[in-house]
Amino acid sequence: MEVGIRRAYVKFACALSLAAFSTAALAQGDETIDEIISPDLERREIREAKIDSEDFEFTVYMGGVLSMEDFGTNRMIGGSLAYHISEDFFMEAAYAESELGLSSYEKLSGSAPLFTDDERDLSMYNLSLAWNFLPGEIFILDRWALNSNLYLIGGVGNTSFGDEEYFTYNVGVGIRMLARDWLALRFDVRDHIFEHEIFGEPQNANNISAQLGVSIYF
Repeated sequence: MEVGIRRAYVKFACALSLAAFSTAALAQGDETIDEIISPDLERREIREAKIDSEDFEFTVYMGGVLSMEDFGTNRMIGGSLAYHISEDFFMEAAYAESELGLSSYEKLSGSAPLFTDDERDLSMYNLSLAWNFLPGEIFILDRWALNSNLYLIGGVGNTSFGDEEYFTYNVGVGIRMLARDWLALRFDVRDHIFEHEIFGEPQNANNISAQLGVSIYF
């Protein structure tokens, strides 16, 4: 009888020891996991500009240059009005002005100017269709996230200078960054292509413009 009681006591003591060892092992394991994976992570706050639901976009060129083939590079001013058909496509009507410099022929030959001062005033307008082909985000100083869009654009229009008007194609690429839900920054580069006979023979001219603009949605 006593032998049975002793055996039962030994079994009970072993069970208690095993339970205590398991509890200590679990506690130690939890501490090890806490050391490896800390749940207290600092999350940086990013302010992301929201996209306004308005469809119209008015842009003013803060700065622009126009490189006219054979006439040098000069300052350009202008603006545009765009209608966003969808998230992927928008139509744009644009107008710009610049002034022609001396042509390479005038500089080299030393002959009489080809144009008067008034005839060197250049204006252009066009109607274009653009495709937002690469939407994304631009991060600034780990604090701001600006929604952005890379777009391809192309269209037709008119270029006027020297008392003549020239049917013009334009193709280009640009980027738009939303600073606010109603305000954006735009930068694009375009090639304005037309044919002229200023130097006696027909020739195609590629005229590159680059402009930085501020856009307002309404």
